[in-house]
Amino acid sequence: MTDFWKHTEGRRLEFKGEMPSHSDLAKTVVAFANDAGGDIYIGIDNKHNIIGLPEDGLTTLEKQLSNMVYDRCYPAILPEITFLTIEDKHIIRIHIYKGKHATILPQARW
Repeated sequence: MTDFWKHTEGRRLEFKGEMPSHSDLAKTVVAFANDAGGDIYIGIDNKHNIIGLPEDGLTTLEKQLSNMVYDRCYPAILPEITFLTIEDKHIIRIHIYKGKHATILPQARW
């Protein structure tokens, strides 16, 4: 595995030190789906520090993330969510594929 967390954030890469708000996550997911796709890493801050997440809460966070994306994006986006361990710390990777259709954030779903 390369040291991806040392790369600069951009149109295909986003770091979140902690669980993002519903609207923040949805906006990033839609931006990635409408462009070239991308990865969101939760547990790594914007300064590339590996903060980590509690191991016993990963499954719950995975469900919350899936629901956030599904409930707030139209047409529905199905993210690929995986758990990684870096420097003995747990992080979550959310991979968003490039969408086939334009994705929006319907106001009624907020």
